[in-house]
Amino acid sequence: MPSISWDPSMTTGVESLDNQHKQLIAWLNDLLSAMSAGRGRTEISSLLDKLGGYAVMHFGNEEDCMAKYNCPVAAKNAAAHKDFVATFAAFREEFDKTGATAHLVVRLQAELMRWLTSHIKATDTQLAPCVRATPHR
Repeated sequence: MPSISWDPSMTTGVESLDNQHKQLIAWLNDLLSAMSAGRGRTEISSLLDKLGGYAVMHFGNEEDCMAKYNCPVAAKNAAAHKDFVATFAAFREEFDKTGATAHLVVRLQAELMRWLTSHIKATDTQLAPCVRATPHR
């Protein structure tokens, strides 16, 4: 089963955000592995809760950092986060109704892995030059 890994091309310039990205990636990989292996509904539900809650917390931290460092993509980033939360909620609702169907696992894998990787590399990394340009106080 495919998985994703954090790599230096995902650096944001803020170590705590990079560490949160690493955790999100690890938990997404765990979730997809559990779903693909047909593990129990309770385990998968717990992973969904953990991943969803952590993503919301991380998004708040990241949006605060983008505001602090006057990142020009801050509004675009916040909108993307809102869309992700809605998409994740729809996946969660589908899981609650139907369980970890093969169709859901494939869609989760395709959409969430793609979104997370492309979002970090295309949007979140735009924070790095803003951090470097801000004098340390």
